[in-house]
Amino acid sequence: MLTMRTLLLDSTFFPVRIINWQKAMILLLTGRAEVVTEYDDKKIRSTSQSFSLPKILRLYNRHNTQRQVKFTRLNVYLRDDYTCQYCTKSFAFKELTFDHVIPVSKGGKTTWKNIVTCCKKCNSKKGAKTLKESGFQLMKPPKKPGWSATMCLRIKENDPSEWFMWLPN
Repeated sequence: MLTMRTLLLDSTFFPVRIINWQKAMILLLTGRAEVVTEYDDKKIRSTSQSFSLPKILRLYNRHNTQRQVKFTRLNVYLRDDYTCQYCTKSFAFKELTFDHVIPVSKGGKTTWKNIVTCCKKCNSKKGAKTLKESGFQLMKPPKKPGWSATMCLRIKENDPSEWFMWLPN
């Protein structure tokens, strides 16, 4: 089974998202996108036609590109570089949690500005205390990150090298 992915660009050549090959073929065959580059060795065949799978597609119509980062656990960890914001040590994904700077029990919300990456040991020590009550200090104040290819596109190690020339720095 094919697990090929396609980088989708908007009409201005800005990366929008990564889509599966089925969605790419639908956009292509319905005339909503054009091929920028294709896989040389990957073909889709019907009873009467053969198509190369697109590596990169560009949408013809203007696309309302959402240039905001979704609030997810992984994106919090990426924003904080997998580093506990209290003890400043780096950890693997499975060794981390996230912490409400202002605890939920004290009115804290689950937002970019109130959540930080935290190791399990520090999270256990802090518990439902405020920073002042716990004696902890933040490495840096939490904030909503700007759009980045790393957070929004989820590029994998085995994705085509051509994709990287389309990604903003």
